[in-house]
Amino acid sequence: KPAQPAAETGALKVEVDASVFLEHALNGNLEAVRQAIAAGTDVNSTDEQQRTALLFASFNGHTSVVKLLLDQGALLNQRDAMGRTALMFAATGDNAETVGLLLEEGAEVNAFDTGEGFTALMHAAAEGHVEVVRVLLKYGADAAMRDADGDSARDFATRNRHDDVLKLLVN
Repeated sequence: KPAQPAAETGALKVEVDASVFLEHALNGNLEAVRQAIAAGTDVNSTDEQQRTALLFASFNGHTSVVKLLLDQGALLNQRDAMGRTALMFAATGDNAETVGLLLEEGAEVNAFDTGEGFTALMHAAAEGHVEVVRVLLKYGADAAMRDADGDSARDFATRNRHDDVLKLLVN
């Protein structure tokens, strides 16, 4: 898009399309995310599935982008159309640092999505992410919670043969 004069400063302001902003967050492009916010992009803008930059950055474990977004007012427990939070997105990957930051900032450790009733701990257990499971448990994740089908994080770890995760969940 062409540059437009900013009303207050007279400086050139480049508008950033929300989908481009979300893509920058997904890819961990910290400087592009910073510039988009400075140019006036809404830090909580969403795509058609109500996913925010915070959810995308969390999914790929881009902790520095997650921190920037939170510092700029991103809604920590905002949910997408399936009821998933940034913590759930982060827990699907080997993203212990990002998971820790989200929990330090007050993410709801036992939140569950509105589709299957999955928690962040269930995602991490299903994927076999030992360090993520360890961090979630440290912050009070409930290993006994069950999804819509009656399965717990232990069931996911057992089914997927993640013995190291299972050891953490039974202690």
